[in-house]
Amino acid sequence: MVARRGGGAVAAVAALLALGRGAAAQVTMTLTQTPNVFLASPTVADYNAGVVVNPIGILFTITLAGGSANRTTTVAIRSSSATLGGGKPIGDLEWRRADLVAWNAMTTTDAAVESRPVRKNTLNDPWSNQVFLRILLNWASDPPATYTAPIVFTLTVTTP
Repeated sequence: MVARRGGGAVAAVAALLALGRGAAAQVTMTLTQTPNVFLASPTVADYNAGVVVNPIGILFTITLAGGSANRTTTVAIRSSSATLGGGKPIGDLEWRRADLVAWNAMTTTDAAVESRPVRKNTLNDPWSNQVFLRILLNWASDPPATYTAPIVFTLTVTTP
């Protein structure tokens, strides 16, 4: 089940899992910030820098409720659009985890942001991280425009 609020400050993705032998658990991912759309209107300074960065990251938090079996949780990110508008490809939108320095090109297929084993009230319960976004700019190929991209976060839960 996926719940999203367009333009809101909080979106949540929740998965209710029926796990082996009737044990049930609810795993919830809460996103803080406006993850549904990244919107940027670059300035001259942004073009000179070659990038416009969203300085406020999108915080995600994973929490468990219910059963206490071991699980693995994986958070993934993608865009549901192949372009940012104005002919600009989605790969010019980049993301990175707050605890890493490397930037990754956005795609239209799920890319794993982070994966952790979890166990209710003990191992990584709850756990969180943050994702930052930026758009690459080029004076020669990127016309002045407002660039937007719908961002999708996915939570996958598996049992070992």
